[in-house]
Amino acid sequence: MIQTERRKLFSAVIFVLCYLSLSVSAKGTKDNSVPPPTPDSEAAAILAANDGAAYKREEITGNPVSFNETWGFVVRYSMDNLDYDAPLTDLAFFSAVINNYGELDEIPDRSMLSSFSGRVHLVFSSENRALVHFALDPQYDVRNKLEDSLAEALSPYDGLVIDMEYIPARDREYFLSFLADMKTKLNGKIVTICVPARTKTIADDIFPYEEIGKLADRVIIMAYDEHWSRSRPGPVASFDWCSQVADYALSVIPKEKIVMGLPFYGRTWADENHAGAWKYNSLNKRMIDNGVTLITRDDGGVPNFQYTATISVTGYFDDAYSLVRKCRMYAGKNIENVSFWCIGQEDPSFWQWITGGQ
Repeated sequence: MIQTERRKLFSAVIFVLCYLSLSVSAKGTKDNSVPPPTPDSEAAAILAANDGAAYKREEITGNPVSFNETWGFVVRYSMDNLDYDAPLTDLAFFSAVINNYGELDEIPDRSMLSSFSGRVHLVFSSENRALVHFALDPQYDVRNKLEDSLAEALSPYDGLVIDMEYIPARDREYFLSFLADMKTKLNGKIVTICVPARTKTIADDIFPYEEIGKLADRVIIMAYDEHWSRSRPGPVASFDWCSQVADYALSVIPKEKIVMGLPFYGRTWADENHAGAWKYNSLNKRMIDNGVTLITRDDGGVPNFQYTATISVTGYFDDAYSLVRKCRMYAGKNIENVSFWCIGQEDPSFWQWITGGQ
């Protein structure tokens, strides 16, 4: 019995000595050291293990949703993540613009999308209301040249998407006549007009659904930005709101022309913005509110201070689950076409739940 206990004790001593020897060896050998995981590597591991999500996914059941046409907007400066295997029938290449001289500029190169086998449309946009006014008003020597330039630029494309969201209110009729001109000058190519979301008819609307529906081959309803960067927090496109937008569109536009837009992006809002320019008394009140009682001065005597603030951030976004719900809702209303802003921003698992060109 005593010998057995001695053997156990001897074995334990040998084990400890071996362990200590290995530990010292490992500490002294750089090649055997394993760096601690970084936040980026931990995030990448979580995303890889959960199909790109940082949260537990809701299960999606049933069959994929089928549409006649599935459109995707492509921004030429962020094309690294384009999935050419996605079930898309049409790509809208963003975007040609009006330059400061009233000329068509920054025309995307159609060959950049040569790997795509479907239809490709040139997008025309402008975010400068003054330029839009001078381009649309026929009294200036700009509009005819612009229309001819657009028709020429359309040569390698299947159609034109007009995404002019910044139109001065008094230029409503000029905008509508411009759409009619482009329909005539494009010789049978597809003319698509983007319009903001509406749930009812608005008096003197710059984007009158019914009139635009008569002029265009397709009308992309941009059913997103229900909540935006300067609004209170909320969904970019809530389910019920999207349903109301679709119902109104169906009441005034032929359903075969409607393309319901869906967002691939999300938004976040902070409860307080700490950046900005402040009056002296406002700045001092902010210092008090954040516990600042001391300042320092630079070499020129200018006072400065620091404080650490904790803010609350609220975010809303769409993933495969919410997008599939909206797509099924649209399909249930017999809407035949959808579009997405924009390709490369999506939850990749969404594509297995949609089919196009059926």
